Amino acid sequence: MKIVPTGIEEQINRVDRQRSLYIGISAAAVALWSAYRVIWMFYIGMTFGWFVGSMIFPIVLWGVTGTAAGVAAFGFLTRYFRQS
Repeated sequence: MKIVPTGIEEQINRVDRQRSLYIGISAAAVALWSAYRVIWMFYIGMTFGWFVGSMIFPIVLWGVTGTAAGVAAFGFLTRYFRQS
């Protein structure tokens, strides 16, 4: 099963191996931070009540950001470990 689309994978393969490690680690850190933010927002929402109008936008924003960063991290780290 391929997570990264073929067109994006071709672009990732053009990046230097060492630089792909740096980008992959940075993207993984962003993905973890986004997951932390989404979990924290759900906690705040359950504790203090749901303010749907003001909480739905950041939850969706951090969810999309985390998903994109996770796919990028997977692609770049896979490229780093696959190529020697």
